[in-house]
Amino acid sequence: MKSLICGVSMLALIVAGGLASRPAGAADESVTPEVVMKKLFAGKTSALNTVKGALKGETPDWAKIKKATATIAEYGPKLGANHPPRGEKASWAKLTKALADSSKELDGAAKKEDLASTNDVVKKLGASCKACHSAHKPED
Repeated sequence: MKSLICGVSMLALIVAGGLASRPAGAADESVTPEVVMKKLFAGKTSALNTVKGALKGETPDWAKIKKATATIAEYGPKLGANHPPRGEKASWAKLTKALADSSKELDGAAKKEDLASTNDVVKKLGASCKACHSAHKPED
């Protein structure tokens, strides 16, 4: 019984030490560039495509838009916490900061239910893809 308690105590100390040794503000390993791209931009059910679809109707579905823009505001800034898959770190920092800023701007416009601003930021986000992919998307 003593060896079981001792073993469990040792395991707990090892786990606690591993968690404590992680640097503050370290990137969440589960939020890779691929995860961010899929969640925000890839496919019909992605957050940005959800916003685009909800904006197309006669009356925008603001509840749906706000939910999707909250996801964009949450995940957009996480891209910059990663290392660039390819290309220069300075370019990566500049482009991912622009994405983070636009993500927050889009969420703010949606919260205000500002149709013109929301549409403008959606267009800005869509136009930013090529520059980042040209510089940083890994070769297939």
